[in-house]
Amino acid sequence: MNLSELQDLARERGFSHVFSASENHVTCDGKQAKYSADDLTIIDSRSVDAGTDPGDDATLYMIEASDGTRGMLIVPNSFDTDRNKADLIDSLRRKHT
Repeated sequence: MNLSELQDLARERGFSHVFSASENHVTCDGKQAKYSADDLTIIDSRSVDAGTDPGDDATLYMIEASDGTRGMLIVPNSFDTDRNKADLIDSLRRKHT
């Protein structure tokens, strides 16, 4: 499955928003709300391995916020990953293990 197909799958499952990580919070397209890691739960995650260029690999996280907002956060699986996204995912993983 490629990233576009994973995004379609997430939308079919009700994860219609896109989350973006900032320095100390997460925002969501179309909403004014700002979420902390404590407000978010990873429901599912799926990875894409293109098999050719490791820079094309990514993980799509399907996330639900405490207010019921469901969306996705895409994190590249590379050394150039946005530090804010990496820190957020690390916090969420620690919280739910």
